[in-house]
Amino acid sequence: MELWSSWIAMGLISAAAWGLSCVIDVCFVGEGIYRKPEDGPIVAGLFCVVPFLTLSGPETVLDVDSRVVAAAFLAGICYLLHVYFYFKALFDLNDASNAEIFNTLSVLFVPVLAFLLLGEILPPLHYVAIGLSVIAILVLIRFQLSTLTWQVAVLLGASVLCVSLVMVMQAWVLQFVAYETAVSLFSLAAFVAALCLLAAKKRLRRRIVHLCKRFGLLLLAVQLLELTAVLGSQRATDVGPSVSLVALLECSLPIFVIAFSWMFLGASRYWPKTGRDGIRTALASQTDAYPAKLFSLVLIAAAIGLVQSE
Repeated sequence: MELWSSWIAMGLISAAAWGLSCVIDVCFVGEGIYRKPEDGPIVAGLFCVVPFLTLSGPETVLDVDSRVVAAAFLAGICYLLHVYFYFKALFDLNDASNAEIFNTLSVLFVPVLAFLLLGEILPPLHYVAIGLSVIAILVLIRFQLSTLTWQVAVLLGASVLCVSLVMVMQAWVLQFVAYETAVSLFSLAAFVAALCLLAAKKRLRRRIVHLCKRFGLLLLAVQLLELTAVLGSQRATDVGPSVSLVALLECSLPIFVIAFSWMFLGASRYWPKTGRDGIRTALASQTDAYPAKLFSLVLIAAAIGLVQSE
């Protein structure tokens, strides 16, 4: 239970789970498993029924203040929007490391939103640590700008804003209810939103049914990873000193992406030849500019060390 109560451990586990799921997402897009940007958020929303049913259950909504329910529901919707914008950019870019570098800019957005919405004020040393991590992310972005169009940059900006809102809104919700209740409400909103979209779009419904029949077990594995990432981040927020510091920890995500890409590249030589070249090309792109990424890791590690020194 020490692991469950450690915000640093949960934050790093969340970043690692996101990193692995991002690498798999690149393979999904590269191999045409996901054919439209909305496939990703719909599948993610449907799988959110798992934490809703296993944690608190349907009676949760009836026992919580309406403002808290509204905030948790809005966080669930923003989560799906974050996934949609991320996949929309990924279809143009197919570079999860590049895409997630922008999402780690939440370390800049979250402290601002936390100050405005939560009144959160951190010790000066914590802002120094956040500043170091922002510099690290900006270094990464500088080396990746040549591969981005302005349309992709806008999509990634929308993605990072949505995920930042998710973190801050759930931090507010966790002030009033237990972790299990907050996650249950968040998951219910995402699940209902996905169901509504499927009900409204017949062609989308057919595609998702076909996708689940063909790749059900693979989707299950990936969605369990993504749920680990989302729920781990919220657990870190629940037990940690600040949602801004959780965002700082999650800046380590691009390093996990590059590490898992190397692992997948090594393993890909043993895969069937059909479609392997496309996957290898997509994975190889994740390791571009690795010296800058490693330098950024040092800065991020220094930032985390500053937080821990207090």
